Amino acid sequence: MPPSRLSRALVLLALAGLLVAGIGIWKLYPSRILLSLLSPVFKRVSGLGEALRGGMEKYVLLLKVRRENQQLLEENALLKSRLVELQDRLTLCKALAEIEKSGLFRHYPRVMARVIYHPLSPFEGLLLIDKGEADGLAPEMPVVSLSAPHPGALVGQVVEVSAHYARVLPLTHPQSSVDVYTLRSGERGLLRGRGLGQPLLLDYVPYGADFRVGDLLVTSGLDALYPRNLLVGRVVRIRPERRQGFFQTIEVRPLVDLRRLSYVAVLIKPSETPGLSRGLPKKGGFETP
Repeated sequence: MPPSRLSRALVLLALAGLLVAGIGIWKLYPSRILLSLLSPVFKRVSGLGEALRGGMEKYVLLLKVRRENQQLLEENALLKSRLVELQDRLTLCKALAEIEKSGLFRHYPRVMARVIYHPLSPFEGLLLIDKGEADGLAPEMPVVSLSAPHPGALVGQVVEVSAHYARVLPLTHPQSSVDVYTLRSGERGLLRGRGLGQPLLLDYVPYGADFRVGDLLVTSGLDALYPRNLLVGRVVRIRPERRQGFFQTIEVRPLVDLRRLSYVAVLIKPSETPGLSRGLPKKGGFETP
């Protein structure tokens, strides 16, 4: 027999012997063999399961942390809002205490109101407050500031009321005019508005009238609308600087910043009672102190 054929026969014989031996071993130890064959697969599956379980636990933990963070953010926002509200009330209480201490409005019942709408442009001009006819408000009632730094300073007058709201014509409105005088010299003038963001004007003031830059202007009480001595504004400019003609124009900066106004007080005429009609009341209802 040639060598190549002999080697092939030996290989086949060896394989047959191994097969017979394997069958015998399988019959004796089938579970051990199967376990040894499948154990790598089991290890991989077990590792994959551990990884998936760990990933799910991390995902659940992440969701929990996110929920807690969102809850903390909401609580923080609520606390900040509460803090702002408390600071606002503290400022209001200080303003009310200062007004009570001054005794300026002791003859006038007051209705406190919150400003809920500010003018957005110089041409719009009217404020909206959250008190109205049901609270005793009526047109031509004076409105003063309850905001720092000048609580008690004049804001304007009520011009329109509904049951629970009122519109206020501020000093800055072009249709507003107030009779004022300077505390330093006693000189009087009629102060007019020019629109939001513009200085107030004392027009047609004759040369020789004793007004100076820095003079504090207050209401005169002679227009049958506003009580006497309400703070109004300060003189910031007198023009023309050199004499031209017979008159000069005086620019006045109002003490109340309408854009930052939060609370106001409406002064109720002593002769008026709640339940007023919406028509304009008769003038002369105020008594000047």
